[in-house]
Amino acid sequence: MQLHSLLPPNLRLKLLWGIGVIGGAVGLLLTGCSRSGSAVERAYAERALHVGNGIEPSTLDPHINTGSSESAILSEIYEPLVERGDDGLTLVPAAAASWAVSPDGLTYTFHLRQDRRWSNGDPVTADDFLQSFRRFVDPRLAAEFSARATSVVGVPAYLRGELKDPTQLGFSAPDPYTFVITLSAPNVVFIQNLIAYPWVPVHMPTLDATGGRLRDNQNWVKPGVMVTNGALQLTEWRPNSRIVLTPNPHHPDHTKVWLRTVNYYPIEDLDTEERAYRAGQLHATTSLPSAKVATYVAEKNPALQITPRLGVSFFVFNTRRPPFDDPRVRQAFSAAIDRAALVKAAYQGGYTAAYTLSQPGMGGYQPAAPITDGPGEARDLLAAAGYPDGKGFPPITYLYNTLDRNRVVAEIVQQMWARELGVKVELVNQEWKVFLDTRHRGDYSIARAGWNPFANEPTDYFELFITGGSNNETGWSNPTFDALYQQALQTFDVPARHALYQTMDGIIRDEAPCAPLVFSSTVRLVHPSVQHWPNNIMDSRSLRNVTLVGETP
Repeated sequence: MQLHSLLPPNLRLKLLWGIGVIGGAVGLLLTGCSRSGSAVERAYAERALHVGNGIEPSTLDPHINTGSSESAILSEIYEPLVERGDDGLTLVPAAAASWAVSPDGLTYTFHLRQDRRWSNGDPVTADDFLQSFRRFVDPRLAAEFSARATSVVGVPAYLRGELKDPTQLGFSAPDPYTFVITLSAPNVVFIQNLIAYPWVPVHMPTLDATGGRLRDNQNWVKPGVMVTNGALQLTEWRPNSRIVLTPNPHHPDHTKVWLRTVNYYPIEDLDTEERAYRAGQLHATTSLPSAKVATYVAEKNPALQITPRLGVSFFVFNTRRPPFDDPRVRQAFSAAIDRAALVKAAYQGGYTAAYTLSQPGMGGYQPAAPITDGPGEARDLLAAAGYPDGKGFPPITYLYNTLDRNRVVAEIVQQMWARELGVKVELVNQEWKVFLDTRHRGDYSIARAGWNPFANEPTDYFELFITGGSNNETGWSNPTFDALYQQALQTFDVPARHALYQTMDGIIRDEAPCAPLVFSSTVRLVHPSVQHWPNNIMDSRSLRNVTLVGETP
């Protein structure tokens, strides 16, 4: 059977090679001639997987990365201490064969596998984790996710510059294959944070040889230079075109990897990505245009996958500058958003309107402090802040990164704010790397944001708004909220912890440093020839286990 015959007749389309990609990935995918068939048709013989990856990665340095397009690649080339099982929730051994937690919940002891090797053949040892975790929390690196490590002994003082000696941090390697993390206080989600970046080891000799261990050294994340410890390794990176991974011959599981190559393509426009799939150039897409979902559902197309997932999209307000230093203005902009209409217009396939920051059902929690939205309340709030019908409201901008759905959402909400509040909002679109830097500098009025959690607990979302947190780009600060967050991390009694979450949800609702929009769903196309594609609530992937079915060569 030819592979293309697995597709419905209306999907057996062929586009010309070299299709242009909107958003920068020019000269998409492959070279070749029609005589050799599409990528999908040749894939079984070549053992090659071709997947869309949305946005061109800003970096493959796991300690400073913050994006999901990068994390999909990092999860393949790095092996953390522990990882998620097929269900996306269960924790299973990875670089550590086993681990133990002390009765007081403060000491985590990991026993490393002794057969693990870096992609250059060096053994992976406890010292690699020790040096890497010290780098991750080094204040000179300024890693955005370093707040995730503040439960570790000494880390808060180290990040503030009050502690200078990294040997006094709660990381230790008593022998080459034992790694210990000591916390200053129990943390109910700490072990879940260790599943992926930034809690992976990096090969320090490579960093040292290419320019050092700090952020300005990106020479080490290049093909032929980068050394990693996962089952796959980086072989090719053509910016805005393609990233290629191949099996790491020194990883003990490399013989279990059926694929010879995993090829990622940064395609920012969802319509272009969907056409590339229909052309036989992709096995899997990042997502699917909202307007196309109903068609695939009606066809009962076997390629369509819709899976609920943990994740939230939201707007953040810059509370450091007027007019969003006034919580009434922030509440007004949030209340003016018709979330149900937004979901219907811009999202299809399982997305739901978000009226709280925390996600219903996350860790068994059910929030009870929802945002009250409506144009009447929004106008009243804006008037109370001194801007009746939007009169006298200063010029503001909404910042978002290049992606087709982001543009659609921006235009819809811009119209809602104009209609309900009488204010004009200028839309500012930036390429991903520039957008991240602009938002981090606080050079915005309102900005797009989103979060796919590491842990199945609302604390994963609340951490984004703690005072001084490396992920808090709003400037908002609330000492009561901070104290509740720390208390929740140390509360192992579930009902008591959930009661703390309710109070925190109420604070977020009342002070509105953000405006939650939608809770996520994974909507993508996966070719029927692809076997063992992971599909779970965390969208946790391990493509090294994928195989393809088709003709033998």
